Amino acid sequence: MINTFRYGGHKPFVKDEAIHALELPPREILEMKGPFLQVTITHPRIIQEDLRKKEQRVPSRQVNALIDSGAITSVISPKIADELNLMHTGYQKVLSVQDEQEQPIYYGFIIFPWGNGKEIPIVCCPLKDVDCLIGRDILKHWYFTYNGADGSITICD
Repeated sequence: MINTFRYGGHKPFVKDEAIHALELPPREILEMKGPFLQVTITHPRIIQEDLRKKEQRVPSRQVNALIDSGAITSVISPKIADELNLMHTGYQKVLSVQDEQEQPIYYGFIIFPWGNGKEIPIVCCPLKDVDCLIGRDILKHWYFTYNGADGSITICD
């Protein structure tokens, strides 16, 4: 499946003591914010089935996810792991630009805008400005193109 996302948006600015919106070209939005998608994070299918059998609600959360080719694994924020009460499966050493730390791992299901998803172990650690990083554990299944010239990304899944 081929999915193309073209970015666009506005940047607020102040003129004559009033806030205005400056429309930015897609290439500038992509450069400023990076390649991101709206994804849904939830429990793996087997846990969803168990919750449904117990007539319980299956929690899910839609979040902005930054595609990060520098991340070995996909990551969620502690806020999302707590809200969804995902299944904790252990710990993993995580190397960042600042240090190396043991971080919890949860098993979850990340669903993409086109309906496909991946059930994977997801590292949990604090993130800034996003609640999810899509790492190389998912990227290895995609053909991914970053087109800075027209401000779009294309994902073949």
